[in-house]
Parts: sequence; C-alpha cells; structure tokens
Amino acid sequence: MRRTRKVMGVDEAGRGPVIGPLVVCGAHVDQLALPEIESMGLKDSKKLTAKKREAFAAELNEIVKFELAVLHPEDIDARVYSVDTLNELEVNCFVSIIQTAKPHLAYLDACDVNAERFGRNVRRKVGFELEVVSCHEADNKYPIVMAASILAKVHRDGLVREISGKMGEDVGSGYPGDPVTIEFLRSYYKKHKKMPDCARKSWKTTSAIIADCLQARLFEFD
Repeated sequence: MRRTRKVMGVDEAGRGPVIGPLVVCGAHVDQLALPEIESMGLKDSKKLTAKKREAFAAELNEIVKFELAVLHPEDIDARVYSVDTLNELEVNCFVSIIQTAKPHLAYLDACDVNAERFGRNVRRKVGFELEVVSCHEADNKYPIVMAASILAKVHRDGLVREISGKMGEDVGSGYPGDPVTIEFLRSYYKKHKKMPDCARKSWKTTSAIIADCLQARLFEFD
C-alpha cells in the first residue's frame, strides 16, 4: 500500500492594513489531491477580484481542509511593549497552524526578508519532523499556497465587513492607501478624540492621522 503524505501551504492576509486583523491560513491536502488543486487555475489572492476569490474559496472548501489563526489589532499593537516583532508573531501563528494539521511537507510564504531564516524558525518550533519549503512569493509559485492565500483573504474580508457593520459605516478595505479607510479614521478621531478598537494604534498611519487632526485644531484657534 502506497504511503501518502499530507502537504500544506501557509500564507497570510492583512499584514499591512491599519484596520482589522492579520489572518494566517494553512490549507492542506493529501499529496494525491494536489493535481486537482493545480488544475483549478488559482492565483495569488491579490491578483484576483473579490468575486473570483469568493468563487475559488467556495470550491476550495470542498477540496481542502484548512486552519486559521487571527491576530487582532490589540495583539499586533501589544508587540510594541514586548520583545516580539511582527515577524515573530507570524512565526508563532504559522507554527500553531502546522502543529494542528501535522503535515509532512509545508510550503511557506515567508514574511521575513530572509526566507530561509523564516523557514528555520518555523521548523525549529513545530516539535516534529517537518519538511519545509520557505520562500518569498510562494503564493505565486505553489497552488497549495495560493489556496491558503485565497482562503486567508476571503476570511479577512469577511471580518472587515463585520467591522463596518459594527461601526455603522463603511471602513473601506482597511489599507492605508484606501481613502475610505483614511477618512473613516480621521472622522472617528475628530468625533471621539481617540482611535477605534479596530485600528492598529501602533501603525504610522494612525499616528499621522492623529497628528494631522491635532494640527488642524491648532489652526482653528489661530
């Protein structure tokens, strides 16, 4: 009887946004199912429309199993007051997901500038024998990582929509380059004199918005 191996791809969505969580996803299948994944025509989630991502996610839900880890803004901000870096927080998320699924082989989309170091850090912490392929742009190279990328992005987008619903207005995509996001944060700060819980307060974007609002108030009194 042929021995099969479990293969996993791990990627994240939401490392850069000023609003909302960072989501890490590990998608895993038996290696015999890889050809089915490879035939789907997947791409890195950033190269797909929201509609196409959601369509792929629905298909993937029938084919792969996956684990999710969510780092909320308060988790990300807390690193400022600890010895951890954002890279180390991501390593821990990758490790947690891998430990749950226990694959034989894991393809990692490395967040560290040194991809090999990222892979070594993950492998060192998992606590069992694991073959690791860690590289930059793994979500452009390996369909199983593309699957993880899509599932992570779709889950994060859903969480951001929940934030908009909770706030009672559109917070945009959460990314610093989104004018809807920036206007929401500026308006919220002017009204409440603080940033909302959904914002990453340790981000430079947040500090810049606060500084701009305070500067504008000074001019109002000139």
